[in-house]
Amino acid sequence: MENNPINYIYFIIIGMTVVTYFSRELPFIVLKGKKLKPAIVEWLGYIPVAVLSALLIPELLTNGNGKEIDISFNNLFLITGIITFCFGYFIKNLFATIIFAICLLAVLRYIM
Repeated sequence: MENNPINYIYFIIIGMTVVTYFSRELPFIVLKGKKLKPAIVEWLGYIPVAVLSALLIPELLTNGNGKEIDISFNNLFLITGIITFCFGYFIKNLFATIIFAICLLAVLRYIM
């Protein structure tokens, strides 16, 4: 391969595409036609909730730099998250909840 940076970028894009495709397709290939135990299916159902929690909780509980825990009324993300959770619990509409959260955070940033 030449020392051309464009070739490296193409190589990285193709490599990332292959890794992403096979990491998503491999479970379908391996498990095709097999019956999983109900306990395993139930356990797999918790994975999206666990991943979302792992991404969301640090953002809600830390300040802007992500290094210090900030559980106070100055943390707008935490306030917005709590109010949005309550809103979403009663409304049960994902799109409306997202729009509500965005608008609420904008209003809180304007007020505070």
